[in-house]
Amino acid sequence: MNETPKYKRVLAWIGIVCIAALIAALLTVAVFGGPQTEELFKTLVVAVVAVPIIIWLLIWSIGALTGRHTIASLDAGTSNKAHDKYGNVIPDGDIDTVVFDIGNVLTDFAWDKFLADKGYDEAMIKRIAKATVESEDWVEYDKGNLTNDEIVAKFVENDPEIADEVTDAFQNIDGIILKRDKTIPWIKALKAAGYKVLYLSNFSKQALEGCPEAMAFLDETDGGILSYRDHVVKPFPEIYHLLEERYNLTPEKTVFVDDTEVNIKTARDLGWKGIVYKSYDQAKDELAKLGVKY
Repeated sequence: MNETPKYKRVLAWIGIVCIAALIAALLTVAVFGGPQTEELFKTLVVAVVAVPIIIWLLIWSIGALTGRHTIASLDAGTSNKAHDKYGNVIPDGDIDTVVFDIGNVLTDFAWDKFLADKGYDEAMIKRIAKATVESEDWVEYDKGNLTNDEIVAKFVENDPEIADEVTDAFQNIDGIILKRDKTIPWIKALKAAGYKVLYLSNFSKQALEGCPEAMAFLDETDGGILSYRDHVVKPFPEIYHLLEERYNLTPEKTVFVDDTEVNIKTARDLGWKGIVYKSYDQAKDELAKLGVKY
């Protein structure tokens, strides 16, 4: 966050000292004064109450006239930010929207652990993965056009010899997505700094419904697209255009964070900024280089 300017800190300390001096004077008169100081005592009582109110009104007026929130706006954490007429923070820099992929960015797509927890050894996990999560048919989950049984039948066709294992493993996919503890604080920090935060992900209904704890962050965002709901997937431009239209995005003011290079390439081809996610710290650093401050 931006550091509070020095002159503001000086003025704050002056105000604190003045109020402290008034309170000290009031206590002194109350303890040591006599009948002859009654009027002084009343004056000090009024001053102790009135001075903070006057200071608060002055700060609030300055904030209202300049469009910047202050401690008087009850959101001191954004007092160094510009605000629109509705009181929303206007982010610094050229970016106003951060779009996130979900799997392996905001959550862990933990298919290997998911299969290991079902009791399969390493060799069988690799074989099941080749027929399922690593196959071209996996996208059918994300498109939302087929039932779960129909999708599993496609997986079985990829390796009929392990039909029982594949069917058992993917009768449901509860727990295949794991939460990341940094996700919600990350989203909240970006939103507090004024950025619109959206998601754009190839994602299935089964994974959403089966992993509610991992997906709780969705309520913290400003919205987004899960591919199964609109039957379009990355890296095809249609899903990006749909997000632009639905949330009134300006491409050059939008940055997309995704762990897959081809998805970022499409975003860049459409005029978005793009970051290939490798780690939380790396993504934060690259966002900072684009002027995203929070």
